[in-house]
Amino acid sequence: MLTRRACLAVAAATPLLAAARSVAPAPEVEAARDAMRRATRFMTERAATNGGYVWSYLPDFSRRWGEMEALPNMIWTQAPGTPEMGQIFLDAWRATGEAQYLEAAVAAGDALIQGQHPSGGWNYVIDFAGEDSLRRWYETIGKNGWRLEEFQHYYGNATFDDHATVECGRFLLRLALATDLPHVLAAVDRTIAFLLDSQLPSGG
Repeated sequence: MLTRRACLAVAAATPLLAAARSVAPAPEVEAARDAMRRATRFMTERAATNGGYVWSYLPDFSRRWGEMEALPNMIWTQAPGTPEMGQIFLDAWRATGEAQYLEAAVAAGDALIQGQHPSGGWNYVIDFAGEDSLRRWYETIGKNGWRLEEFQHYYGNATFDDHATVECGRFLLRLALATDLPHVLAAVDRTIAFLLDSQLPSGG
């Protein structure tokens, strides 16, 4: 849970936020802020799964997709999935200083941390229903992915493909700098260790 101290510390270090608060917003600015608040409530209360996201949803949420159709208990780590939503929430928080955006970013980070591979990286998807559910998805939906060979077999691995690990790590690094939350810092450390463990002698 985000601490009040963490919110105040970063806000105090951001002169633009302090200046913005000293000036009454124009009507169009307040209208934009209200739209942002409503959009955020919709995403966090209706679209999110344990704080994370896929790519697209039917209006009634009866079906959802990442790069392939997803189960209701799944989130996506590939762009434009959970890490990108977290970045948007951080941008909104930096622009407005409103705590709901930082709380949404922390929730997205927590979702990614919950699905972080033991190696420190990430797979394309996180299934909160567990390993058996994820294997069934690969054996049914994934294996029918035309030209998507990465989904036709489940290896239980983390990947650099499609920026899955990179985007998760980049967002969590920014979240760690914004909040100084110990569990986020620990996840970033695991990600860096994964990158270093994967590095070849040539440096690539």
